[in-house]
Amino acid sequence: MSSKPSAAEPTPYHHGNLRNALIAEGRRALEEIGARELSLRYLARAVGVSEAAPSRHFTGKEGLLAAIAADGFRELTALRKQIAASNDTVMATAYRMMKVYVAFAESHKGLFDLMIGPRLVARDSYAELSEANQESFQLFASSVERVALESGWEKRALPLVTHAAWSMEHGLATLILSDRVPRSDLPVRIDHMIHFSISMFLGAIVAGPENLEQILAQLPALPGQGHA
Repeated sequence: MSSKPSAAEPTPYHHGNLRNALIAEGRRALEEIGARELSLRYLARAVGVSEAAPSRHFTGKEGLLAAIAADGFRELTALRKQIAASNDTVMATAYRMMKVYVAFAESHKGLFDLMIGPRLVARDSYAELSEANQESFQLFASSVERVALESGWEKRALPLVTHAAWSMEHGLATLILSDRVPRSDLPVRIDHMIHFSISMFLGAIVAGPENLEQILAQLPALPGQGHA
């Protein structure tokens, strides 16, 4: 008995919009069968077109996956643009930028895994994907940088602050998606953990660079470096 997945019932699409129909069906299929089993042939059957039709829009399976990942980043960007356009405080904006990343991962597990996982090795070679990724990240980074600047951090420290914030939101998302949290011996509600973790991190930024220096003075210095 074949273990290959069977395509869903054909999804009708409007003439001239096949590329978008394939991406939409690809996103749906990711949540059911994952990137490994997804193929141009599978999607062709799912939307009711010839097996050759998808190749007119994508350069093989990698091109298809890159387009689907780019579509995911565009959706995340749209959510982040709404946050940026709100009248929230600088702190609330940064908090929501980080929280929406985790919420997006929870709502689109298969898509998120494709967007940030190792499946797309040459992701930088796809301009559409790189641009969509960068736009989403820049909205997030700018919000964190504004909190840092208002809290006395110098511009030269912003790359480290941004990477730390990125590690925080991404760590939360991946731990949740892999069912690693909460621990059975440390029961907590997931929504409380997300709120506390992001709030605590932003609190560390607001505490400022002098507070960090006091902490660093109590820790081993990096090899070849002293404390600033």
